[in-house]
Amino acid sequence: MRHVHIHVTGIVQGVGMRPFVYREAMVHGICGWVLNAGDGVHIEAHAPADALNAFVAALSEHAPAAARVEYVEVVDLAANGWDTANEQGFHIVASQDQTAHTTLVSPDIATCDDCLRELFDPADRRYHYPFINCTNCGPRFTIIRSLPYDRAATSMDCFPMCPKCAAEYADPLDRRFHAQPDACFDCGPHITWREAVNGDACGNSSATPAVGTTCEASDAIIERCVELLASGGIVAIKGLGGFHLSCDAANEQTVTELRRRKRRSNKPLAVMVRDLADVERLCHVSDVERGLLAGSIRPIVLLRRRAVCGNDGDSPDALVLAPSVAHDLPELGVMLPYTPLQHLLLAAAASHGMHALVMTSGNLSEEPIETDDDLAWERLVAAGIADALLGNDRAILSRYDDSVVRVVNVAVMPVRRARGYAPQPLPLPALDRAPSCVLACGPQQKATIALTREGTNGEATCFVSQHIGDVENGGTFDAWNAARTRLEDLFDLAPAALACDVHPSYLSGQWAREQARKCNLPLVEVQHHHAHIASVMAEAIAAGQLTTDARVLGIAFD
Repeated sequence: MRHVHIHVTGIVQGVGMRPFVYREAMVHGICGWVLNAGDGVHIEAHAPADALNAFVAALSEHAPAAARVEYVEVVDLAANGWDTANEQGFHIVASQDQTAHTTLVSPDIATCDDCLRELFDPADRRYHYPFINCTNCGPRFTIIRSLPYDRAATSMDCFPMCPKCAAEYADPLDRRFHAQPDACFDCGPHITWREAVNGDACGNSSATPAVGTTCEASDAIIERCVELLASGGIVAIKGLGGFHLSCDAANEQTVTELRRRKRRSNKPLAVMVRDLADVERLCHVSDVERGLLAGSIRPIVLLRRRAVCGNDGDSPDALVLAPSVAHDLPELGVMLPYTPLQHLLLAAAASHGMHALVMTSGNLSEEPIETDDDLAWERLVAAGIADALLGNDRAILSRYDDSVVRVVNVAVMPVRRARGYAPQPLPLPALDRAPSCVLACGPQQKATIALTREGTNGEATCFVSQHIGDVENGGTFDAWNAARTRLEDLFDLAPAALACDVHPSYLSGQWAREQARKCNLPLVEVQHHHAHIASVMAEAIAAGQLTTDARVLGIAFD
């Protein structure tokens, strides 16, 4: 017999890792326990050597689809260090928070096929429930408050589970075992609806919103929302990481009005369609692009547009969008629904003859995306940008825009790295004499923040925040600061040095200089275009395509 302690690191929380470990332990006849901690998943196991070896191999080879196992460390335990009580089967025990917060957190995951089937099954108790989820899908990073990832550490802590949900949550063999956002109409969050009265939001700002506490009430809210969209209205809709502004993408007058209200005159607008068949009616789609659209992340994918009629494979039944959606650009930003509510909205929209909805960030141009229902009402509806607000009572704890990607020669190139990708760390090349943690404060436009962390093997990783936007005003700087503190707190990162743009007027740079002075930290000021070239060099070194002493000629088109 062999007794071991196993430490699994990577994205191993919020992805169904513990029930997976439990099931594998049952298959291989393992005794012991598994728990979540701030530094990953810990297992103590007792079994014959062959069974134990097969169990350890399965932890990485058969891990849940949303997991990313980076390292499995196995340490033999002395015979006298084994608690014989653990020989009575295998158990999932309560999480612990005595370890350093070094584990990774899963990004939000698009609704899985199993939940989607239940969502549209009239016989299922979660039929049309806008927050259906399981361990394989649903919100993660946008609702987490601290590690380890447990319900009490998320914005779901204010929703006590009903007996049915609690039974699923406690059953290791159930798909919803320890699915932290697990809920239903009886015990979970609900959608809400408020709209301006006769175009005057101010007169209705204190009115009690309609609440979808039952399937019938929820369906009525969704139907009213779609009716308003079909009649040319603009609705602020709460998503995973913030609000969208939505309208009928085929209505030129409405799209033009949305641009006027949002003060976004030229930049293209993203659209959401119900399924891949509708994407094909809009754009040419490769296999790689199809996988991105229908995968677990579901970013906005920039696709080559079809002509409404014509040759070269263009379809006469191509969907017609308002010209103002993307003007004369040859590309269109398209995404598929990734939340249950979006699936319900797109299904209802189709019944009203709408096959594409504009889904652009819910904010005034150059402002951060709105995340709070009351503030969204004030800044989006009362301010005259939207005609109504489709919200909910589940708090968003981290602001996240949709990610944007483009496929170039089958390689996925991020244009905006946010929901679904951030804050997954990127590998860095090993560098001598580098500080243990560097906070890179980012540029003024299209800002992100980066924090590095030393690895035990001499290599380092870099946590890159979600896209924040242009740090040109107090609101966006507040969002920048919130993203910084969230990364530092969640992953226990304390900057030992700071880096910022050399430009004297950037808000992020001004903060870095003051922080370096106040905390007596080293400060590196980097010329903006040099940073572009250096980042490409770092990527090439990390990929083994360039040596650290190579001489490089770089050209930055910025």
